[in-house]
Amino acid sequence: MAATDDPGVWDTHFDVAVIGGAFSGASVATLLRRSRPDCRILIVESSERFDRKVGEATVEVSGLFLHRVLGLYDHLSRHHLPKHGLRYWFSDGPGRRLSEMSEVGSSQVPRLPSFQLDRSVLDEHLLRVAADEGCNVIRPARVLSVDHEWPASRIQIEDTSGRKQVTARWVIDASGRHAFLARRLRLRQRVEEHPTAAVWGRWHGVADLDGATFQRCDETAEGLPPVVASRRLATNHFCGYGWWCWVIPLAGGQTSIGLVYNKRLFQVPGEGTLRQRFEKFLRSRSGLAELLADAELDHEDFMSYSHLPYKTSRYIDRGWALVGDAASFMDPYYSPGLDHAAISTFATARLIARDLAGELDDEALDARVTQHNDDFLRSYDRWLQALYVGKYELMGDAELLACAFLVDTALYYMGVVTPIYADEELTSLANPVFGVTLPQAKIAFLLTRTFNRRLQVLARHRRRVGTYGRANVGQSRGLRPFALGPAAALRPLLQGGRIWLRLEVERWWHLLRHGSGSRSVTDAAPVSSSSR
Repeated sequence: MAATDDPGVWDTHFDVAVIGGAFSGASVATLLRRSRPDCRILIVESSERFDRKVGEATVEVSGLFLHRVLGLYDHLSRHHLPKHGLRYWFSDGPGRRLSEMSEVGSSQVPRLPSFQLDRSVLDEHLLRVAADEGCNVIRPARVLSVDHEWPASRIQIEDTSGRKQVTARWVIDASGRHAFLARRLRLRQRVEEHPTAAVWGRWHGVADLDGATFQRCDETAEGLPPVVASRRLATNHFCGYGWWCWVIPLAGGQTSIGLVYNKRLFQVPGEGTLRQRFEKFLRSRSGLAELLADAELDHEDFMSYSHLPYKTSRYIDRGWALVGDAASFMDPYYSPGLDHAAISTFATARLIARDLAGELDDEALDARVTQHNDDFLRSYDRWLQALYVGKYELMGDAELLACAFLVDTALYYMGVVTPIYADEELTSLANPVFGVTLPQAKIAFLLTRTFNRRLQVLARHRRRVGTYGRANVGQSRGLRPFALGPAAALRPLLQGGRIWLRLEVERWWHLLRHGSGSRSVTDAAPVSSSSR
């Protein structure tokens, strides 16, 4: 998609100029055109073709956004794979086969639609949708500068034919981690309290988890126990202390595999380049070694981020806004990135559409801007503290992580998924997680944070006494799919609660018998930080 041949598109005024045409940029432009068909929108996309990126799985909210808000179910069903929930694998050290490892995951097909995405394919489709809705798309082109003035900012753009200038009432930054506006406005802040990094790539020839090699054909044969759901179509997590690996299948036959780790707890071992260490590490892990026995890493499709989480001090002001990864990023665990992109995009489009319709005077617009900033900034801090800070201490223990997964997901269904799915107008999709000023949002945040901190206390205790990871071999925990409604979420909540109470009782019993002094876990112990 190139710039229109009509020279009148240049040196003229747009209602909205969007920097970046991938998921967030194309989505916000499409929503604005649908709500205000008369508004003029320009999308400036720097790439000739989208590359592959982290964000290859939807969860329930982002799946609903793509399906019900953007109307992309046909595209999703034809060009991407259905996602069969989350699945976890644990081991007590290298050399274990998949059939020996402890497994936690759904035994049935999920009830709500979600997908394993090829992001380059999805982003290309979304940009075409935006163009079909009447947005002006120029590509490849880059924004050189934005001189912000209200109500008309000047934007300098360079494409293959040279430099040009346009003006726009609103400039929306959807440039992802490049964060064009956030960096230039000095809004971006590196988040040090959750020091995670990631490295990932695409693989050819990864073994099929649902294939005959891994299945138990009869009661006497070795293999994985039967489940109705597809193991391969799940987002599979191979977990260890301080780290986890995702394994995500893609419709084209490749498999995305990434390693995410807390830098204070774990570093990619070995010598050589990061790519060499990454590949060697994966091939040495229990379970992954079997999946990758005949697989090959695409050396041209390999990426890494040395530090993942960041945020901005504002999301919006008069005449400009940040959406998706241009505003913030937290952690790929639980796939919150596309949820945040969907919610921030939806909320921003609604606010700007009201301004373009003339529904907001200056005082009302300033009030909405203040509320938008407060809600999203509060959401980020609460979301990070409740779910992610300290989480990687649990990653190597099947009992602790299963407990956290059950409770976290049950609360997500109760407090986020069910209200949005029950809202026919989808107005609640504009409310960031934990972000609104309602008492129940604060209570949910405090309960979730307290619960996860207790699990971290248990993790440290279990490492001290040598019981960390004791259930990492030979156990299979089949779970029912999560469903809408408080009653449906109560079952997994109680399941997780029972695990938690049992572990708390064990800790207190141990303290009563032995006191607080106990031996420390070392690399020579049965379950070590380097082997899990």
